[in-house]
Amino acid sequence: MEQQGLAALESRVRRDLEYLAYPDQPWVLELDERKLAEIAPGVAPQDVLHCAIIGGGQFGLTIAHGLRRERVDRVRVFDRNPRGREGPWTTFARMKMLRTPKHLTGHDLGNASLTFRAWYEALHGADGWQRLFRISREDWQGYLAWYRQVTGVDMVNDVEVVDVQPWPDAQSCSLFRLTLATPEGKRLAWARTVVFASGAEGSGGHSVPDFIESALPPDLYAHTSEWPIDFTRFAGKRIGVLGSGAAAFDTAIAALEAGAREAVLCFRRDRLPLSNPRRWMEFAGFLAHYPELPDAQRWMYLQRLYDIGQPPPQPTFDRAVALPGFEMRPATPWLAVREEQGQVVASTPRGEERFDFVFAATGAFVDLSARPEFAGLLPYIALWSDRYQPPPELAEPRLDRFPYLGRYGQFTEKTPGSAPWLDSLFTITRAATLSMGPSAASNSNIKYTAPRIIAGVTRALFLADAGRHAERFETHDHGELPECAAAAVAVGR
Repeated sequence: MEQQGLAALESRVRRDLEYLAYPDQPWVLELDERKLAEIAPGVAPQDVLHCAIIGGGQFGLTIAHGLRRERVDRVRVFDRNPRGREGPWTTFARMKMLRTPKHLTGHDLGNASLTFRAWYEALHGADGWQRLFRISREDWQGYLAWYRQVTGVDMVNDVEVVDVQPWPDAQSCSLFRLTLATPEGKRLAWARTVVFASGAEGSGGHSVPDFIESALPPDLYAHTSEWPIDFTRFAGKRIGVLGSGAAAFDTAIAALEAGAREAVLCFRRDRLPLSNPRRWMEFAGFLAHYPELPDAQRWMYLQRLYDIGQPPPQPTFDRAVALPGFEMRPATPWLAVREEQGQVVASTPRGEERFDFVFAATGAFVDLSARPEFAGLLPYIALWSDRYQPPPELAEPRLDRFPYLGRYGQFTEKTPGSAPWLDSLFTITRAATLSMGPSAASNSNIKYTAPRIIAGVTRALFLADAGRHAERFETHDHGELPECAAAAVAVGR
């Protein structure tokens, strides 16, 4: 029955996409063959992607499908993970269920047959949907895998983009050269536009405090975003977690459920944050139009979120505190750590804590200089520190490093006129959240952010060829009526 329901849904998707296929005319022009031969010998126009998308998670899939609906051909997604491991959902994410409501939409791009609900009801029926509280990680990954298959997105796995360069140089760029690390070695790809959709760490990395990295051997600590980690090794152990966000709770739960004796959350705040302003932000006006806000307001919103912090979702909190061995230690930051007889000793303002293993639940950071794929681009990219100086009471050095993006998620120039090709490079990683919205890179806002990126790509491709389109317009035969129609009018007079 489940497969029959899914087959019927897939048939409906194909029908809906046929109904929605307007305009249905390919329009992106090929690069001039002679010019291309001069700047990239051996590369044919048909070898150049119209858009390369780096990252095959929920945003990469949605943008690729949206571009195909806009009749942009030759869109390819590159993901460094094996098929089925794109995104965090079956790797380092350890929550039982998504933190967003089950009713969220956006990946569908307005096609109800492509929603998670349609997929879930095809498998479990309408009653199953009504019983569902929130979406499990495994179901979300299953939905995304189905979305990839039913929309026909062109994605290649086990390929990491390690370098993106304007080609042949920054002044005369008409395309980008991508260096790919594949199981068979390095190879090249070429694209006219590029979207960086490589997730929370795609614009920096995960943060492990220096005092932990410099003092402990790798077998005594990990960041909560590392994967894979065999939690069964912690059976009977005392685990320390530095941090109090959702990932800290998820990791403590995973350790305790695998048999850990204790899992202790230590954090610097004197109490756990109780409010979550991000839920307030989930209304259409804010989600859709945040990028139009003045710089001062955008900075204020994100700085305030950094200042407040974010608690775990209620179900996660309830699950953690119900487990024997779970403890929270507010106002207990780790000042230093050391190894002692195979254990970790953490010095805190309240004395020393001894653990068998520790996790840094210290989030991700934004710093494009930490990512090799941005090495050739960073000198031209404007950061927020180049565009906006906040008042002293709202200073936040971490936000200074965020790229200052245009309204379509495109990079902008550090020096006006130096790199107009940045209009063809886009990002929807964590780095986009100051310019595009605090939830811009999460599935709660994909409904509004993905169409912006899609429009940005089509805009860049059209404007790059606006002169050639005008020439085609001037020389095209626009005939509507046959010649005899004009003769008939003349006779009628």
